[in-house]
Amino acid sequence: MAKAPAKLDFGSKEEFRAACQQMAMRLHYLNRVAMGEQKFSWEVAELLERLGQVFDDCYNDPDIAAAFGDGWTAGSLNAEERRAYLFKLIYDGK
Repeated sequence: MAKAPAKLDFGSKEEFRAACQQMAMRLHYLNRVAMGEQKFSWEVAELLERLGQVFDDCYNDPDIAAAFGDGWTAGSLNAEERRAYLFKLIYDGK
């Protein structure tokens, strides 16, 4: 029977970054000891860590807010462009 997942709780952008970093480190560890040192798993772990960093760095950025929009105002990017921009931020950093 599968083990119940641990409760993930964060209350700020900094705590989200820390949660992403913890998940990345755990995946790196599991990859080393039980997953055969898969390059795919390593890249996913790195992606998690970069996601937390980008979210922390960009959360209050007015240029990012203008590009993405919010619940009331459309941003300058459409849905496909938002995803591409987010992936670029994750890949390149801010």
